[in-house]
Amino acid sequence: MRSVGFLTTRHHPLLPYLLEQVMAVGGIEPVLLLDARDFGPRDAALFEGRTGGAFAPRALDPGLIALDVSDHNGAACLRAVRTHELDLLVNAGTPRRIGAELLGTARIGVLNVHPGILPKYRGASCPEWAIYHGDPVGVTAHFMDTGLDSGPIVGTRVLDVPSGMEYQQLRIALYRLQLTFMAQSIRLVLDSGLTPGQLSPQPDAPVFRPIPEALLEEVKARLTRREYHPMVAA
Repeated sequence: MRSVGFLTTRHHPLLPYLLEQVMAVGGIEPVLLLDARDFGPRDAALFEGRTGGAFAPRALDPGLIALDVSDHNGAACLRAVRTHELDLLVNAGTPRRIGAELLGTARIGVLNVHPGILPKYRGASCPEWAIYHGDPVGVTAHFMDTGLDSGPIVGTRVLDVPSGMEYQQLRIALYRLQLTFMAQSIRLVLDSGLTPGQLSPQPDAPVFRPIPEALLEEVKARLTRREYHPMVAA
């Protein structure tokens, strides 16, 4: 059994679902590091708009190790990582931009699954920008560094988007892919002994900003009109 730290908040709606996937792969004891900056009303409204209630609220298992910290970058969190001898940390919804000290505290590093295909789609609204540009939608597991979505890539999964899939359906399917791939990637890293230093660095790439509302509506319309036909490189 390997202890893995999860950088998250107490009321993140996807946390119970992620832990379910993690427990299914086996051999992992989660240690929850719960930042005081919790999942707020603005986050909840955005999540509801994307998912339409598909992920019903669930209570956390009271038997889990759950540690409240004021800030994931703060001394208490760093101390908890060392005390529990956590070789690997996982970004499971931290509200912080993770600093260099925390990135270097766990022996292996910090793993993230980004909702976009790296290195092309970094930053915000990556599924929406990919659809707008006619590219595939997917998720990428990578080790985090001080940049934005710029750390070494562990692997990528492309989402199958059938013709006629509506926006909320796509977003729900993408979240589910993100959860399962995170659990699989944690297991892969632990079993293989993979570290960031064994992987090639990402090339430089631009970072996308949140998609404007008018373009988001166009993305939704293209899906509804069955006009999204992603071009997959040979």
